[in-house]
Amino acid sequence: MVLLHGLGGTWHIWKPVIPLLETSFRVHAITLPGHQDGPDMPAGITASRDSLADTLMAELKKRGIEKPHLVGNSLGGLMSLELARRGYAKSVTALSPAGAWQTEKDYKAVAKPFKIVYAILPILIFLTTLFLRFAGVRKALNKKAMEHGDRVPENECRRAMHSLRQTHILPELLQSMGADGPIPSMQAGEVPITIAWCERDKVIPYEVYGKPMVATIGGCTSVMVRDVGHVPMYDDPQQVADVVRNTIQKAEGVEA
Repeated sequence: MVLLHGLGGTWHIWKPVIPLLETSFRVHAITLPGHQDGPDMPAGITASRDSLADTLMAELKKRGIEKPHLVGNSLGGLMSLELARRGYAKSVTALSPAGAWQTEKDYKAVAKPFKIVYAILPILIFLTTLFLRFAGVRKALNKKAMEHGDRVPENECRRAMHSLRQTHILPELLQSMGADGPIPSMQAGEVPITIAWCERDKVIPYEVYGKPMVATIGGCTSVMVRDVGHVPMYDDPQQVADVVRNTIQKAEGVEA
């Protein structure tokens, strides 16, 4: 099983979920290419949906990982779907996956806040670093992405802010994704695909971005992850793990 995080993150965001899955699966939590401590993007290659998927697939093969169960959140969900399109997945569980929108205005509504936060992060880090020990501060900083951002430990909150700032491909990736347009339609086929939308997603809410995604992935299973934000791993790790297990059971022909 391979776990893939969202834009600007690292594998560390999966820490609450990993113990719930590694009792049954060999878990690889991967930092995406172009992200802090992740593989570098190839020199001279524009960061895009396709080039990111190319580099990720090459990295997984380098590690000896072939056709894994893919689990991704946000950008990681989009990468999971792209690899499935290429025949490189045994199953996909995509948690509020990025990549589906109906108008240019809808895309800009998502991309612009990322660009703003990325630009002001040095100031934000400077102003908040002494106060991250307070749960209320962590909850406020994470309120867009999580319902219970206070559950993120101080060191992990600090790590997340620095890793976002060190995602140097972010402006270029957002630009190219907007130009490339939404994810092309595809069929789940023999590979079970679960589109698991986070019920209280404030980043890419279901009505605007989830419905187009479900319509784009023919034959997928659509479920709602209750009472969680866009990044659900700290909000409800058990529910996330259960959704993943249900998808894998379908792939392995086991009754849920």
